[in-house]
Amino acid sequence: MKASTLGRFTVCAALAASLCSTAHGEAALGLHAGKDTQIAQYEEFSNWLGKTVLYRVTFDSDDSWNAIASPYFLSATRQWLASNPQRHEVVSVPLVPKGSGSDTLSEVAAGKYDSYFRQLAQNLAGKTGAPDRIIVRLGWEPNGTWYAWSAVKSPDAYIKAFRRVVQTMRSVSKDLRFEWNVARTGAKGFDWTNAYPGDDVVDIVSMDVYDQYIHDWDDLLNGHQGLAFFRSFARQHHKPEAYAEWGLSNGSHGHGDNQAFVQHMHEWFVSGDVLYAAYWNTSSGGPDAAIEGRDAGKVPNSAQVFKSLFSR
Repeated sequence: MKASTLGRFTVCAALAASLCSTAHGEAALGLHAGKDTQIAQYEEFSNWLGKTVLYRVTFDSDDSWNAIASPYFLSATRQWLASNPQRHEVVSVPLVPKGSGSDTLSEVAAGKYDSYFRQLAQNLAGKTGAPDRIIVRLGWEPNGTWYAWSAVKSPDAYIKAFRRVVQTMRSVSKDLRFEWNVARTGAKGFDWTNAYPGDDVVDIVSMDVYDQYIHDWDDLLNGHQGLAFFRSFARQHHKPEAYAEWGLSNGSHGHGDNQAFVQHMHEWFVSGDVLYAAYWNTSSGGPDAAIEGRDAGKVPNSAQVFKSLFSR
């Protein structure tokens, strides 16, 4: 996909035109900044950087089926999309609620919960004002064991559930786009390619990448199913690649204020056809390595490197 401008054009032609608004070799600036009911923090980040954030990553609740069907932040989503015609929202949608039993994915695949996903599609299409700029990151990080929709024990059940949900939501709105996402570091020994739902139900493939649980950059790049493998996978399936979450890490397995990591990630993004790359700019969720705002201050040197590189 990346080999030429023509290759990028071919992929873009298969998606909504608005998804391909950045130049070849330039990933659109994305961000997750917590507080999904607000957008002010995204404007503050844009002002700090001197460059506009175009992709906002949000998280639908997994508390219940009703919570999944009715995201609590859609008024902010509408405000976000109305603020700039180039802006998109990546809505992370659970495949099942937390605490679900082992048979729930199979029940999703059988259509038991279709009504909730139809309602979700109706809400995303009707309450946001721009469903063609909504990307549904469905059942994210299935190669881990930390979510109820994990594919590790039964990839087939995950695939069938994913496919059913996409088909159900597309029956309501054909404008919505669907993103399949994996974590760079998942369950040991699990081959995440075995959980790929299929080209017909995936518009974008993405990977979450943090500077943790790795030895060094070469490990991240060339280790088992690392960045290089992921890019090859995206090209093989003729899908745009994205990075819905990426960031430094102050966690116990992270490398802290690692300026080289930021430099390497920037080089990686510009070397390929990356749709968007969203930095994890909040203290919640583990990495605790915000680079701007009230949670910032633990990675000051890397923050300055980020500002220098990503403001261009």
